[in-house]
Amino acid sequence: MSEIFAEAKNVSKRFFTEPDFAEKIAAKLGAQSDPRVVHALDGVDLQIRKGEVVGLVGESGCGKSTLGRVIAGMLPATEGEVFIKGEERNKLRGKAAKNTRLNTQIIFQDPMSSLNPRKRVIDIIGEAPVAHGLIKRSEKEKLVTELLETVGLDPSMANRYPHQFSGGQRQRIGIARALAVKPEFLICDESIAALDISIQAQVINLFMDLRKSFDLTYLFISHDLSVVNHIADRVVIMYLGRIVEAGTAETIFENPNHPYTAALLAEVPRIDRRHRAFSPVKGEIPSPMNPPAGCHFHPRCPYAMDRCRNERPVLRSLENRHQSACHLNDLEQRPLFDNTGHKRENLS
Repeated sequence: MSEIFAEAKNVSKRFFTEPDFAEKIAAKLGAQSDPRVVHALDGVDLQIRKGEVVGLVGESGCGKSTLGRVIAGMLPATEGEVFIKGEERNKLRGKAAKNTRLNTQIIFQDPMSSLNPRKRVIDIIGEAPVAHGLIKRSEKEKLVTELLETVGLDPSMANRYPHQFSGGQRQRIGIARALAVKPEFLICDESIAALDISIQAQVINLFMDLRKSFDLTYLFISHDLSVVNHIADRVVIMYLGRIVEAGTAETIFENPNHPYTAALLAEVPRIDRRHRAFSPVKGEIPSPMNPPAGCHFHPRCPYAMDRCRNERPVLRSLENRHQSACHLNDLEQRPLFDNTGHKRENLS
């Protein structure tokens, strides 16, 4: 089993919102109000091993992107620690801190807004390695040419601006920019969500080719289970700032344990269910400003018990690196789910 490359230990992230104009006036008049706090992450533990692709899945607003940014060092954790190659990120200084930053790169969802519209591609890709002393300025053109060829673009396009490219081409430019500083770890934050379906397949194949060529480790953030099933070695399911289930892709898709995972799988389009009317998971995701007590999923869970409403379930190991945070695992008879997310016969 390979070494742990990146690890989040008991990571929480809270955002404190500023009072609006009416609240400021009310405060001046003596009214008391509690500060508004967004609980984006709540005690997250995650390990990513060198060379593997971890798919991070969940509904919008569950904290996927926040976790990616905390691991990348773009956001500080409110509580907990992030380790890169066994070193706590916040305690690194000088050259070690710089190397860790360069070694972890993030690719964003919208390639247009993540690229500087006033710079040519040659500068977008080649600026960072020159600024950090990885190459000489005279070597920039050669490096950019090689990287454009690597991501499937014509090097003659290097003097164009981002608006002169299609969405898929811009995303390839973003990938080339990330590769320019020779990272070992890429965090892909919904990096194909803004692309057409046909282009998504091309970019996914590019990611897999780059994994082999550059020995990369990925944290692949997505809300699309079908995409994650294609690319990930291991899948992590998040709900409202917490990890509720984690395991190999085969385990998660063939034997889901958590009711939320089962609900997500039940709505994945399948050829053998093409005449079925699909609907989202019942109920609305609670506000991260006021998350429910106990298990966060209990207001939407058809199997919720009194214990679920009061006690937070622990993410426990089941078997074969499979983990789940569900009180149903303590029952002698618990619902089992098939690979379509539907209930099987109870385990006796």
